[in-house]
Amino acid sequence: MTEFQLHLTTEPVTRLHPDAPLKVDESETVASVMRQMRDHKVGAVLVTSANRMTGIFTERDALHLMAQQLELNEPISRRMKRSVVLARRDDNVATAIKKMAAGGHRRLPLVDANGNAVGVITAAGVLHFLAEHFPEAIYNLPPTQRSSAEREGA
Repeated sequence: MTEFQLHLTTEPVTRLHPDAPLKVDESETVASVMRQMRDHKVGAVLVTSANRMTGIFTERDALHLMAQQLELNEPISRRMKRSVVLARRDDNVATAIKKMAAGGHRRLPLVDANGNAVGVITAAGVLHFLAEHFPEAIYNLPPTQRSSAEREGA
């Protein structure tokens, strides 16, 4: 096992610099939630009912609604994703990265042993961890030319 693999399988997921979660009640309107996302400069909110997480609403969801010019005054519960891939506090870094890669997720809610959301792991947090632990591998990569067919963003 390489040093890289060892770090990924032994370091706890909490080392991925999880962001504090922004939680909203599922009765709030889509418009209100989008304003909160803007005001707090976050790309996702965790939707709750009686303090239990019931879903997630991301900037991708917001873009989809805007592109289709859908109603923004309906409850967020109608537009959130109910099936949420979670990271658990006792997961390791490798597990979180695998979950993100497998589902194409840029964010994973982090929950404690009781299932309470305590953070949000982001792709930026993963990159920060990698640069922090493996600077020579990250900073010494040779430059590459991207083809014009490669997609930007996402």
